[in-house]
Order: sequence, then structure tokens, then C-alpha cells
Amino acid sequence: MTDTNPTPAMKAELGVGRIIGGAFDLYFKNFLLFFGVVFIPYLIYATLIVTPFQTALAEAGISGDASSVVAPFLTYLAATMIFFILLQAVIVRMSISLHTQMGAQIGAAIKGAVFGLLPMLVLGTLAGLASGIAFLFLIVPGLYVVAIIYVYVPAIVFEGAGFSALGRSETLTKGYRWAIIGLLILLALINIAVMFGAGILIAIVGFAVDPNVVQEASDPVTPIWMNILSSALQAVVLPIGLIASGLVYARLREIKEGGSTGDLLKVFE
Repeated sequence: MTDTNPTPAMKAELGVGRIIGGAFDLYFKNFLLFFGVVFIPYLIYATLIVTPFQTALAEAGISGDASSVVAPFLTYLAATMIFFILLQAVIVRMSISLHTQMGAQIGAAIKGAVFGLLPMLVLGTLAGLASGIAFLFLIVPGLYVVAIIYVYVPAIVFEGAGFSALGRSETLTKGYRWAIIGLLILLALINIAVMFGAGILIAIVGFAVDPNVVQEASDPVTPIWMNILSSALQAVVLPIGLIASGLVYARLREIKEGGSTGDLLKVFE
């Protein structure tokens, strides 16, 4: 007698532990590369964007002319948004190509980031507003919204999804959002631990470089050596979470569309 009610196939797991382990493995194997990709741009950003804005704020405080900081503030805000979006996109793109053992492909990563800048700006703003509103209704709804839009950046950078990237992310993450929430919580805890440890180390180095570090830290304009240490801290902390998002994207495509992660880059051939 034939079985008319076959056992349904088991749902493939996202593999949160494997994602985190893979992110750290990729990070440490390419530590100097990821460190440099974050440290150098971040130091330039801190020196050319943050410091002039701090200077303008300090001068406005002395003169009492608040209107003088409007233009520097708008410049700072726009440059900050563009900088972090481009940096995020480059690291995510590099993560997938390194994961598929095709090299860092930095040129392709930069190209993908630049061509996807406008959609990422617009969709990132919308996504930020949506998640911010959701967080007002408690942490869990906010995290759920973040889980829905978690892979929109890889969708733009890899697939050229453009303004349809939020819908693409919604499709890919369906059925795996609670796993992504668990991943986000673990990454947040790891990030806090790493930042705490790295912060202590950098503070020790800071005292060794300049015993007046506490006094200088209260200066409205950050000294260059503090910019260097801050850039180093970002270079240590920032990549892990971004690498993880790239690996989640790759895993979701494996589960839902078949093939291997090596097939991802064929989109661009």
C-alpha cells in the first residue's frame, strides 16, 4: 500500500553558529586586509570630516553664532551617511568573494558600492525609519523589522537589485527571521565584548603615548593620535557583523535557490 502522506522534507537550518564561526574565520584569515579597508578610510573620514565639524562647533560656541554650524553640519551628515554606506557595501561584497575563494575583488567591491549608492541611501533611510518606529513598540518588533531587511545591501551589491532590494530581502529572509534575530543578539553581545576589550587596550596605548590623554580627550577637537586609535578600534570591531550579513545572504541563497555560494558571483560574469 502506497503512502499517500509522505513525510515533508525538513526545513534547512540557517546555521547561526556556522555563520558566526565562518565570519570570525574569514576575518582572522584576512585580518590585515579587513583592518586596512576600514582603518585607512576611517582615518581619512575622521580627519577630513569629523575634525572640521568639531572645529566649527567649538568656534560657534566661542562666538555664540549657532547659524555658522549649519553648513558644516549638513556636510558632516551627508558625508557620514555616504561614507558608512560605501564602507558597509565594500566589506559585504568582499566577504562573499573571499568566502567563495575568488579573492577580495576590491575593485569589484568598490564598483558595486558606488553603483548601488543611491538605492542604498534611499532604502537605508526608509529601512532605518521603519526599524526605528518598530523599536518604539518594544525591542522584539524592531529586531523583527531589522531581520526582514537584513540582506538588502548584499542584494544591491551582488544582484543589482536596486530599489527592489527590500522586497528581495523580504523574500530571502522569510522563514528565517527568528534565526536572524538570534544571530543579531549574539553579534551584539560579541561586539560589546570585543569593543570593551579593544577599548581597554587602546586606552592603555593612549596613556603610553600621552599621559595627558584624559585631559586631551575632553578637548572639543579630537587630536590626531586619538583619531588614529579610534580608527583602529573601528577596524577591529566593524567587519565582523558586516561579514556575517554577507554570509547570511549567501546561505539564504543556497537554501532557497540551490547551488553553492560559488555560483553567486556568476551573476557578474
